[in-house]
Amino acid sequence: MGSRAIDGTVQMVPLDESKPDAYSIVAQLQAYVDQFGRDPGVRAAAENILRTRTNNNVSMHVRTLTDWVKNHLTYMMDPDGAEYFQSPLVLLHRIFSSGNAYGDCDDHVLILGALLVSVGVPVRVMGVKLNGAPNFNHVILQATINGKPMDIDPVAKGVTPPHYAERLIA
Repeated sequence: MGSRAIDGTVQMVPLDESKPDAYSIVAQLQAYVDQFGRDPGVRAAAENILRTRTNNNVSMHVRTLTDWVKNHLTYMMDPDGAEYFQSPLVLLHRIFSSGNAYGDCDDHVLILGALLVSVGVPVRVMGVKLNGAPNFNHVILQATINGKPMDIDPVAKGVTPPHYAERLIA
């Protein structure tokens, strides 16, 4: 596997495109975030969530959307040996109809990333190593706010997210 480290960021090329590896998963998540970020249904949901905001403060929009996802999406792992993503539209429908939904870290990143992109905030999906793992085992977002990158871990609820020394980007 080819890799290159730049300022703590690791870029990798997949070994076998027929088998999903960390790079392929991050790349697919980024493609979904970009795709759903342009969906009118996601944009309408973001507008509904931000309806009490009356100013142009992008930082506050990011915080409001992040807090909303953290408060309405409960972490639940995929079954052992399985990896799948839930559409942000499905998750949004579940949340707006019942008050909450369930998903793992990629579902959290997918819904929050799509909401942020829908309101013009550039985001990048990143794989990270959590708790000293030898492999990339978690995904987070990096949003660019007023030209500055900001890491967002929508699964980190009520705790300070750790410093992620190694990052995998597609």
